[in-house]
Amino acid sequence: MKAFLYTTIFTLLSLTAALSCSADKTVRSDTTSEYTVSEHLDSLITSLNHLIYIGEHDSVIFKARPTMEDALRDHDTLTAVYAGLFMAQSYLFLEDMDSVKYCTDRLSPLLDYPLPPNAHIMLSNILGSYSLRTSLDYSKALNHYIEGLSWTEHEERINNRIALLSNIVNIFYVQKSPEGMKFAEEAYRLAMNDPGASGYIKSGANITMAQMLFVQHNYEEALTYLENAGLYAEQSKSMSFYAFINSMFAQIWQNRKDLANADTYYRKAVEYIGYADPGTASQIYLLYGDFLSDTGDKTGAADMYRKGLDISETSGNIEYRQDLLGRIAALTYEAGKYSESAGYSVRYIYYSDSINSIREAEFQSMITSRQQTEAENMLMAKELERQKANERFLKLLFILIIVIILAGFVLMMFQRQRKMYRELVKKHQEYLSKLDRKSSAGTDKDNSRRELFDRIEDLMRNGKIYRRNNISREMLAEQLDTNQNYISKAINTYAGMSFNRYVDSFRIEEATRQISQSPDNILFKQLADDLGYNSVTVFSKAFLREIGCSPSIYRKEILNSK
Repeated sequence: MKAFLYTTIFTLLSLTAALSCSADKTVRSDTTSEYTVSEHLDSLITSLNHLIYIGEHDSVIFKARPTMEDALRDHDTLTAVYAGLFMAQSYLFLEDMDSVKYCTDRLSPLLDYPLPPNAHIMLSNILGSYSLRTSLDYSKALNHYIEGLSWTEHEERINNRIALLSNIVNIFYVQKSPEGMKFAEEAYRLAMNDPGASGYIKSGANITMAQMLFVQHNYEEALTYLENAGLYAEQSKSMSFYAFINSMFAQIWQNRKDLANADTYYRKAVEYIGYADPGTASQIYLLYGDFLSDTGDKTGAADMYRKGLDISETSGNIEYRQDLLGRIAALTYEAGKYSESAGYSVRYIYYSDSINSIREAEFQSMITSRQQTEAENMLMAKELERQKANERFLKLLFILIIVIILAGFVLMMFQRQRKMYRELVKKHQEYLSKLDRKSSAGTDKDNSRRELFDRIEDLMRNGKIYRRNNISREMLAEQLDTNQNYISKAINTYAGMSFNRYVDSFRIEEATRQISQSPDNILFKQLADDLGYNSVTVFSKAFLREIGCSPSIYRKEILNSK
């Protein structure tokens, strides 16, 4: 049967395992305990596995529901657990989250019963995917997947382990964190070294490697793994992979400035979007929309965003919904459709406040804790500052919505515009004050870490090294004849932020100066290229995170003030 299939969770691409249960009459969970599987349960497991494999999830539910109820009544715990797990998994495939919760709640009192490893693996995978789809709880999902991964050590088959490793990789992929590389490497090693691994599994393992290499901006190697993933997917007729593989090709060519190739692969991804799950489809429409927007096709971009939003709302899938709403709100505002823009903006604020920022903060906090334990107190980027920047942006957006709705009230409009201008000027001054940032940890010039930070500052301020689009900790460490860990610690200690955030602070500082000096003549695409960004979209996101508004709004307010 299938070991896993792709499904997206918000800004997350995640593998869901259709995990097989043992067909043996005896299932072992450790060296001292064993569980006898009756012929009836063995037949049930085989039958449900087959239905899962051919995608007959309604049939799984029809068969498993009465079986679970009968087993609960007869106190047949093992049969009840397996029937409930298969039923919950099928509900997960059908995007019926309320029914998934019903199944897991019914099974909850039975979990103290000693269960075989594959039951724990199946449960962990279901709970992890449920956490992502219903509340975008990255931290809880990652913990469930890691718990399931620990249970795979008790069984010989590797399919389940590869599936869970891929789940974990995809969470790090969405968070743009290279910490997932070790999980990707293990999944790839297991898949490629197993002579019995199917093309489906090998395709998925190659995709996980491509994802982590993409996060590290190692596009050349990522292309190689994607090409292999495509070959294995074609051999195994795994059409559910086609859309995602082509979208990754498109992103790589886009980052390498080959717009013709990027457009070709985006079109291929859309061609196979009918085989993708709702989350993957929403993501592809979002990415293609961003590409069309960057290349000047605003009408095409709006069409892609609306298609993605339609899939999100029709399926009940909340992945990428916030991003799609934000993009449509911005485009309709630029087109002068203020009332329509206000409606999208209100919904965008709801998703920002209720889901996205909260869950991302929880995930980053958990990753920071893990890194402190495993990597000698390495620190992640501070989420509090990001949250505050997001809150400032939402306040500005709310003010803008009020201005549009109450356009007839001239006096109130004037007051709102003046308030927004004062906020922007204040943010600008606060941003420029970073020139004088000092460390609260100490100022001893003989301290080696301080000296290293001063050298880094000199390269940034005088050498303007931040303008290079290939800047990285490794490159900086090589230039300063040190190692990247020292670079990270020096920046964390004296700048109070991560390396990427530190580079962005210099880039956006220069961007605000250039916009303030020549607001009439500034071209955002040229400015993004000059500052080392791969695209206007990436530049705009960094500008929004640092300043609290988009570059276009910032320029508009500067022009108004003059």
